[in-house]
Amino acid sequence: MSERAAALVIGASVGGLTAAAYLARAGLHTLLLEAGRAPREPDSALIALDPRMASELRLAASGLSFAARDLPMAIGGDMPLLLGRDLFAASAALAKFSDADALAWPTWRRRLTAEARRLRRWWWTAPEDGAPDAAWSAGAREAFRHLCFSGADAYLQARFETPSLLAGLMWDAGAGGFAVSEPGSALALVWRAAQEMAGLQEATAIAHPGTLTGSLTRALGMAQLRTETQVTRIFTKSGGVTGVALADGSHIEADHIVSTLSRAKTLALAGLPHIAPSIAEAKILLRVAPDFAVPDSPPARHILAARPGMHADAHEAARAGRIPADLPMEWVTLAPGAISVTARPVPASLDGQARLKLAAKAVTALSPAMPGLADALVHVDIRLTPQRARLADLLAPPPSRLRTPVKGLLLAGEDAEPLPSTSGRAGRLAARFLLSS
Repeated sequence: MSERAAALVIGASVGGLTAAAYLARAGLHTLLLEAGRAPREPDSALIALDPRMASELRLAASGLSFAARDLPMAIGGDMPLLLGRDLFAASAALAKFSDADALAWPTWRRRLTAEARRLRRWWWTAPEDGAPDAAWSAGAREAFRHLCFSGADAYLQARFETPSLLAGLMWDAGAGGFAVSEPGSALALVWRAAQEMAGLQEATAIAHPGTLTGSLTRALGMAQLRTETQVTRIFTKSGGVTGVALADGSHIEADHIVSTLSRAKTLALAGLPHIAPSIAEAKILLRVAPDFAVPDSPPARHILAARPGMHADAHEAARAGRIPADLPMEWVTLAPGAISVTARPVPASLDGQARLKLAAKAVTALSPAMPGLADALVHVDIRLTPQRARLADLLAPPPSRLRTPVKGLLLAGEDAEPLPSTSGRAGRLAARFLLSS
């Protein structure tokens, strides 16, 4: 069987739902193909949901709501810290361990926020030949170049001395697969501070279960969502896409394809050479019995990193194909009975036994704060997301992150973001780029 569509979107993630909604609203016959039984709910907290997309698709009116809009960062260990938006409260918490850090914190946060605001517009709206320092002063250009070539470990250790603070801040610097000593990891910290969530800069939010994908599904309009439909091949001819093959043997012809799969998986489906990343981020969703009380008051994003050197050790182990002995993690309570654990870095390829070992490591790490967790587990789901971040990815203008070598084949998943995030922005930009081409 063969049919035809103007545009195909592969994967009903937030990016795929967004791209399909924009394409359908522009009048294109759009098919959204999802291999699973339903659109994919985010399996972690939200840090960068595109505010323009949320406004234009009227997600709030379609049911999007938040259980938490601005989670503070909770850092455990021998010197626990709770760092929220109030600079003076954070400074007072740091004063218990270091007067120098207490004094440095407000100044550094204000400077980081200013740097992030300067870069945010460029990260998302720069033209093909855009440069982030085009209209900056000489001082701003020099500060940006310094960030580009700084590792987060040196950048942070020049400002703070409290081990638990350093370990917690380095967690965000490792996003996308950066080693904390690698050039670009300091810029990753700025990217994190640049993101807007639920109307707040650098906030971490938790949507009520089902409300994000539910509101995006209602925004699809005339786009057709087909679940349990797996794409097995992307057809190309003369350097452009012509359609896809499905697992059931049928074909769909299309002039344009937007993929929310990774760049490596997308190119593999198109039969093109690609390099698969060697490390990944693991999203581990723990389902627990309804009567199990998760100690999370006030709600926070909890960073489990005992020492600054833990990040470098974990990166070295993951590059060598081993699950790190001491693995940095973050956990949040997504909903009653659902705990989301993010662990990175881990090897990009893990067999069944290794995945069980990884899940056991996460449960063991959480157990001191959650006695009885192992007995309360009902289900464990693990998803690996390859991490491919390079300095070039953070310096690339938006069009180059969306495009592939195949004409008509665009990316709208996490690989199309400067750093991985559940944003929807890449889906909006991919649809706009497709419609203007």
